[in-house]
Amino acid sequence: MADLNSTLQESSNNQVDIEVMGDFFDDFKAAHQTCDSVLIELEDDPENDSLLNSLFRSIHTIKGNLIYVGLKDLTPLIQSLEDLLDAIRKKSIAYDSLLCDVILLTLDRTESMVLSRMDPDSEDLVFMLSDSDIDNLCVNISCIVDVPPENRIEYIRACLFVLDPDSHLEANDQFSSSTDKVIPNTGSEELLNSRELKINTDYLISNESVKHKEFDDVLKKYGVEIDEDIYFFKNLSTPLESRSFYWKGRTLRLLILSLAMNKCSGDRVNSSQLAVAVMMHDLGMSFLSRSSLTNTGAFSETEIVALHRHPGTSSLLLSEFENWGEAAQIVLQHHEQVDGAGYPNHLTGDKICDGAKIIAIADTFDARSHERAHHTLLKRPLVRTMNEINNFSGTQFDPYWVEIFNQVVGESKG
Repeated sequence: MADLNSTLQESSNNQVDIEVMGDFFDDFKAAHQTCDSVLIELEDDPENDSLLNSLFRSIHTIKGNLIYVGLKDLTPLIQSLEDLLDAIRKKSIAYDSLLCDVILLTLDRTESMVLSRMDPDSEDLVFMLSDSDIDNLCVNISCIVDVPPENRIEYIRACLFVLDPDSHLEANDQFSSSTDKVIPNTGSEELLNSRELKINTDYLISNESVKHKEFDDVLKKYGVEIDEDIYFFKNLSTPLESRSFYWKGRTLRLLILSLAMNKCSGDRVNSSQLAVAVMMHDLGMSFLSRSSLTNTGAFSETEIVALHRHPGTSSLLLSEFENWGEAAQIVLQHHEQVDGAGYPNHLTGDKICDGAKIIAIADTFDARSHERAHHTLLKRPLVRTMNEINNFSGTQFDPYWVEIFNQVVGESKG
């Protein structure tokens, strides 16, 4: 296999026309975006044969185009995905969120390798996979298909570890102790530390040890006067975060993103009211059972009813305080959707206040990039979570605020 960090070979039988390469990459990106959208839809409808067939065709197109432009050495990884998808189509293996992450990150890594061939000096590339990384991925993906269901998680985790070595895998030790599985070779510690994956909203928070100081700094930055009420509301967020370990730091992350979006809009919402709404919007969730808070599957009807009550509970508690009526309204509406499919009152469009529209986006973005790690052991790449928010523009989210979100997060990751 060719060195993935080298420039294109200049031999007559392996020379790639740059113009053809550019056309190919446009097609590659289009196929990649199709895969993104289909994978997101499949998480809600994993048995949909039409979606599975569309995904298979896109992967097959990517493989064919790689061969056509002289990048045949990159195709084994795509072939492994094609084999995996074929098994899913044939119902030999069930599609789930873990397999979704394997496919998504494999496509991301392939895109990065293609970019390296087009522009070896690009500073925008994430870490490159070594030949041994690719070999291990191909074998482990094949094992996902071939091994009994109870053993698949080992190989899925092995794949995710290679694709994202900076992810915090609780089962990390079992890889090194296993003798009957392909062990991912991540290379030296220096190489591991040099690999940078752009993920979620961690880039917005520098150090957990100074979180309390940052909390005050963030509020002051956006003109929020810190009084006794603010301190009380801030302290109320701590018990909620402790109810579920994957919510740690959530309030601060939401404050940073929500207040930044509001500032980008020219402060269409009172920053103090918005900040209080962020701190209080999910307080009602703390009254749910712990099993409901940590549930990663489908909710029962009883759990759904309880979940849909939490905006009203949080809003009612907040309305008992003077001067926070606007914040109480934001809290009550933060699960409404612009198409009317939200709750509790099925409001549409302009009937939903701007503060609620901001929190709806920030809350969903944080959930997709952090809560997901609770059961997949992997945090979603930042660009992927941005795509998911944009896919619901005009239905779940207000298009104006989606554009504001894109500006804020796009500038932050740059």
